[in-house]
Amino acid sequence: MTSSELAKLIRYKTKTNSTTFTDADMLPLVNIFKNEIASKIIDRKAGYFLIPAIFDLVADVREYAFPALQLNSIHKLELKFNSTDSRFQSEYIKGYSGSETESEIVKNFSNSQGGFAHIIRRRALFILSGTIPNVTGGGRLLYYLQPVDLTALTGTTDLSIDPSTTTFGFPRGFHELLARRVSMEWKGSQPRPIQLNATEMNYEVDLRIELNAISRPDDSAELIGNSLPNSETGNNGWNY
Repeated sequence: MTSSELAKLIRYKTKTNSTTFTDADMLPLVNIFKNEIASKIIDRKAGYFLIPAIFDLVADVREYAFPALQLNSIHKLELKFNSTDSRFQSEYIKGYSGSETESEIVKNFSNSQGGFAHIIRRRALFILSGTIPNVTGGGRLLYYLQPVDLTALTGTTDLSIDPSTTTFGFPRGFHELLARRVSMEWKGSQPRPIQLNATEMNYEVDLRIELNAISRPDDSAELIGNSLPNSETGNNGWNY
């Protein structure tokens, strides 16, 4: 669905036209609810809207500033401390309480795979590792970026197509749901609110169905051990 088709669908659902529901009034609502749905998609952690940010490591510098938008939506951080090495994932330590004195950090962390970590503070990444050298492209931050805002409702390109290599489109399966959500908001904002129809009242259910169609891998970092078989614990009724 193009942005022009989206606007037509919204006006069909609201029984309006370009005079009674102008593009200027509709566009902010489209972007607001596009972001609302995209946030729910991101919560599924299925890889939608992931984008990398490559940065250089600077000798003896542990803190690297990033926009809050990126730090609030990190998927993972990868590091390498030698230009010829591969990057490996850094461990995120949420409640780090250790020393930040350089000598203590290099004593407790290393530049080897599995030996380094990071924390987030003051809108920046703080790397816990061995001594940091200059490494071009030494860091790779993978984070979630919401689909680009629409700038007009006259487009002829499908909304699901990525506008560029660094921005995302909006998944096709959610186009009608976006139109429905805008329709619901418009109806509720009228001086005399208009009653929602059965399809609109079923919005949350249909949205959940579409979200459930997206795979949801375990991204919790929780490790769960399996119990020993009963035959090894003597708890099978035969050994006592």
